[in-house]
Amino acid sequence: MEQPTKIKNESNINIQDYLSIGYLFLLVLGVVYQTIYYKFLGVNILDYSSVLDVLISPIAVMTSHFILGLAVVLSMLMAYLMVKFIPKYHNWLRKKAKYQSGKNKLKLEKADAKFKKKNSVITMIAFYVFAVFIGLGIGSGHKTKQRVETNDYKITHQLTFDNGSVQDIKMLGKNSLYVFYVIKGAPEVIIAPIEGNIKMIKNLKKNNN
Repeated sequence: MEQPTKIKNESNINIQDYLSIGYLFLLVLGVVYQTIYYKFLGVNILDYSSVLDVLISPIAVMTSHFILGLAVVLSMLMAYLMVKFIPKYHNWLRKKAKYQSGKNKLKLEKADAKFKKKNSVITMIAFYVFAVFIGLGIGSGHKTKQRVETNDYKITHQLTFDNGSVQDIKMLGKNSLYVFYVIKGAPEVIIAPIEGNIKMIKNLKKNNN
């Protein structure tokens, strides 16, 4: 009775380890994505982030960017299907004469061994998700920078400050402490603290044509 209990506990620890590693992986990707994006705008986002902002960065990034969230899900699916499909493709190649001996056979066996490893699915998913975060971080940051420099953007939000003044802005990002935005005709990124400064943030996207 003792041995099964021991095996069960080890299994539970392994699952917890995978979940912990997965969260840390997404945490790093969330921070890296935001760092890359804001770096294009001349902002070091880590200087304006709280511990909470860092901890929820992967969730915040994926929920605020529909394309990124969808791309992550699709990349995970593609990675899983690839790991399952490649071995079948290799089996088909083995029937070809040129893959039955020599260097081609050796390359095929090495490639096949990689996909048959226990953690090959996890490794492939991690690689795809990493590529998606980094690629979209660079693309989004570069595109936003160009639009700010050329003044080619729409007003998205309206800020009401505690002193009663109102400002129409293009919001570039927001966390628990600050709002990052630009105003028409001014290419400089403005960083405004929320607490004790901003009373209300109104979304104007639905009003834009």
